[in-house]
Amino acid sequence: MRMDLPSKHVLDLSKRIGARGPGTDGEKAAANYILKTMSDFDVDVDVESFSSWKSDQHSVIILYVAAVSAYALFQFSYPLSIVIASLVFLLFQMETYSWGVLSRLLPRSTASNIIGKVAPAGRPAQTVVLVANYDSARSSPLGRPRVARLFRALSIVSFVSIIAIGLLAIFGQGASLVKIADETIFTVWLFLMPFPAYLLVLAVIMLWGESRGRYTAGANDNASGVGVMLSVLDSLAADPLEHTEVWGVATGRGSAGGRGMVALLKRHRQVLKGAYIFNLDHLGLGDTKIITVEGALIGFKASRRLTRLALSTSDMMPGPKMAKGKCRVKRSDAMVATVRGFRALTIGGTKGGSYEGWRDDDDVYDRIKRASLDRAVKFVAKLLDDIDELPRRRRRPTRRVRPVPGRDDEEPGVEEAVEEPPGEDDETESGRADERPAGPRRRPRPTRR
Repeated sequence: MRMDLPSKHVLDLSKRIGARGPGTDGEKAAANYILKTMSDFDVDVDVESFSSWKSDQHSVIILYVAAVSAYALFQFSYPLSIVIASLVFLLFQMETYSWGVLSRLLPRSTASNIIGKVAPAGRPAQTVVLVANYDSARSSPLGRPRVARLFRALSIVSFVSIIAIGLLAIFGQGASLVKIADETIFTVWLFLMPFPAYLLVLAVIMLWGESRGRYTAGANDNASGVGVMLSVLDSLAADPLEHTEVWGVATGRGSAGGRGMVALLKRHRQVLKGAYIFNLDHLGLGDTKIITVEGALIGFKASRRLTRLALSTSDMMPGPKMAKGKCRVKRSDAMVATVRGFRALTIGGTKGGSYEGWRDDDDVYDRIKRASLDRAVKFVAKLLDDIDELPRRRRRPTRRVRPVPGRDDEEPGVEEAVEEPPGEDDETESGRADERPAGPRRRPRPTRR
């Protein structure tokens, strides 16, 4: 039976290859599959290796245990409790926002990013990067659908608990200096016991997932995003855009906190600083949305420029319009780029702030909706067409009337072609609110399978 192209890629990655855990044979097989597929498209392909830890959960578990230790040490040394609690507070934020510090001490292995580049047919004016991570994560009790929707709340309570333990340590030091009774200090210590107890329980749950959980088939997370990216890249290889260079990037170690994206941005910082980065994530289930806010604690906002472009493209397509959404569970490649000051936006299917299939054993190919994949392919292709029209639209001359000197003002003037300047900065509030991408390119695109 013949299949549409994105479904075939999802089938190969999630069923024929299966689990693609970091450091496993499945991860290597997936990288080789993507490399061969891109090579068959006859595009420029690069493989860039990097070293990374395997999971973003281990460092968080260590920090939770360290916070509990700071609470226990309160009875023996206030200064030591303050030091440990302060380090936990700082490192927890760094790890949560993808700036790995403690994680650097964990065991590493080699992973790869696979990059396919399609040069424009004409003079290049901009670069668009389509990224999707190809590895799969371990299943976890926190990945169950109802629990996953509470993930942000759980993370906020964790952060509050860490702060409470730090304030307790400071209180103990201050109380000892002003000679507050030991009984009072001990009462406050007991009163705050639910905070370290919560962290300890959460650490045990996460540790159980990391030790007993299995690597998922990762059909929606994120073979679906890779399938859409490969399908669009295949179409572009046969019919390049006029002014836009497109990179299709399959990143490794997404389950380690987007380390493949970190490596990509570090290696190509100058080129990607002005690029448009679109992360394709969880596109095989649910309603595909334009993800404008990401992050379990602080919500990092996506590029306003890219959000306007995506919404405008959705408005011009037939069928239901794409809504805005939020992701509160995953440190996606777009969030990694946004935190570092790059223009980025995620296109994915969220539900209640979570992704269906995230760290879930039930994330298998049989649950994938092929219609969702097809719609995502069409949307991304149309979005690229609209972006490709931007340079020509900015250079399009307008006609203005210039009065002829020495003539009566009521006589007709002489028309003069004046070139309009480009729009204002993409990321400022004063950007043109009425700016809309132009329609589809004039050159017809070949029908794809």
